[in-house]
Amino acid sequence: MKIIITKIFIIGLIISNLNAQESKENNGIFMNFEQFKLNQPCPLASIDLKKRSELFLSVDDIESECKFKKVNKIIAISFENEIYYNMRFNVEFLTKNKFSKLLVKGKYCAFKVDESYPKNIQGQAGFNTGGLIGAIILGPNGKNKIYYLDTSKGYKTKVLTKNRLKEILSQEKELLDAFNKEKDVSAELYLNYLEKLNKKVENR
Repeated sequence: MKIIITKIFIIGLIISNLNAQESKENNGIFMNFEQFKLNQPCPLASIDLKKRSELFLSVDDIESECKFKKVNKIIAISFENEIYYNMRFNVEFLTKNKFSKLLVKGKYCAFKVDESYPKNIQGQAGFNTGGLIGAIILGPNGKNKIYYLDTSKGYKTKVLTKNRLKEILSQEKELLDAFNKEKDVSAELYLNYLEKLNKKVENR
């Protein structure tokens, strides 16, 4: 009986160690855009978070096996099975060490800024101005604005307006036709169509 209990305990330790190793391996940093496109992050030794929400990370410090100059210079962070993109790679945001969770990943990536973000970021996203028709999208959680990235064209993100989404979808007539028939426009709908396009691109 003691032998059986000992074996169960050892197996439990092995499984626990494997899970711990897997969890650690899932955390990393993308120091450059090539690493990001290949999904090959450098292992993350530790991360000191200043603030965290469902869509957003604000980072104080990072330690990694790979050397980098500053946190604000890295492209993205892989953290707990999610990827957070550096918000500074968009002309709208004057941010430091702030990263947005990618809700769409693939050739086309996208993240959403909504009213859960800090007020200063909402302001930079134009939530308090009236000159962004077609960029601000109302949804179940209030105001939303989507930023997308075409990985074949570089690392800078752009606002995903309705016209830009149509232009992207035009490479797949079936998707564009379906989108043109949609009546209830929302951030979730935009993201859903980007996901569909990524799957089409992958299967070509």
